[in-house]
Amino acid sequence: MSEIRRPPLEQETKQQFAGIMVLDRMIGSQDRIHASLMERDDKLLDDSLNILQDKGLVEIDNENFYIPTERGQKLYQTVLGQQMSYTTHFDIYSHVDLGEGVFANKLQHFLDDPRWEDLRVAVSEYKKVDPYRMVFLAMMSAGAFYENPDWKFDLSMGTLFDEMEEIVQSQILIDELAYEDEEGVISGGDVIVDIIEQGALLNKERYEAQAQQETEARAMQRYRDDDDDEVVVVHHGHPGGYYDPMATVGAYAASVVFVETMWHYPYW
Repeated sequence: MSEIRRPPLEQETKQQFAGIMVLDRMIGSQDRIHASLMERDDKLLDDSLNILQDKGLVEIDNENFYIPTERGQKLYQTVLGQQMSYTTHFDIYSHVDLGEGVFANKLQHFLDDPRWEDLRVAVSEYKKVDPYRMVFLAMMSAGAFYENPDWKFDLSMGTLFDEMEEIVQSQILIDELAYEDEEGVISGGDVIVDIIEQGALLNKERYEAQAQQETEARAMQRYRDDDDDEVVVVHHGHPGGYYDPMATVGAYAASVVFVETMWHYPYW
């Protein structure tokens, strides 16, 4: 474990993350888990399944398989919404050149260049968002946990989130962003505010440009529709609801402390 620079990941939070991963396999990947836990690896999920069942998030159906309850489905929708919100509002801070004040464009820049600093944790802390939750959602969205073929074993042993905890602990602190110039000392708080403002405005410009491109593409599709049938536009969202990034981008760009309320929902 790296140096302890932030509060450690609490056991209750680990249990919540583990439960969400099990829900993700049930709903997102449609994995079926028999109540007998007849599959060897499924036995490793016993503790998480018991907690989910105690919380009313899963139940056993008439075929003796675990299935999510309505409450479990709603929790999963909240998690998916948080993942979309992360992509919309936090991902831009993953590669920042502090010297030049430049944000990486993932289609144009070499992201492994040491010039880039990852400020997502610092931004989340300034916005009063649990950095562990933010990093967990980012890693789960990228499939990072499932790349480990023994993820169920590590989950049962309580070690699956060790790497995530090390990531959070290793990230730059707000106070470490302070620097001194000819006018005096610029506090880390002032620096992070400036970074958040710049990133939010750039993100807003990118989303507005993307929205304009999508509008033009839909207009062109309608123009090409010789049959005059209704054109169905598929939005990038999540099951059970459409997440529209533009609905919150304006508020996000106007306030450095803006964060969608879904980030503060307790998982249980």
